[in-house]
Amino acid sequence: MYNASAFASEEKICLTKVAKLLEEANTACFTVCFTSKVDEKAVKERLGKIKPREIKDRTAVRNLAHEILEGKETTIVGRLSKASGKLGRSLIIDLPT
Repeated sequence: MYNASAFASEEKICLTKVAKLLEEANTACFTVCFTSKVDEKAVKERLGKIKPREIKDRTAVRNLAHEILEGKETTIVGRLSKASGKLGRSLIIDLPT
């Protein structure tokens, strides 16, 4: 039975180790959580919603900067379909959760 939510441990690893583990995964299911790239369109939308009073509040500005500079947290449950070398693009089949 394939189940990506039954795991023994959770760990933060570097991109090199992720690539190595993906190559070794074969058809095993896995869950990956990562921070995606910052979306320019989303940043523009968020900056367009700022009210003048928010700019005067240092805490609000700090929180806004943190929100804009960090990408969105994304979780994928899937299995490897095709690996293409070290740190290359791999084809992952997204599994329903």
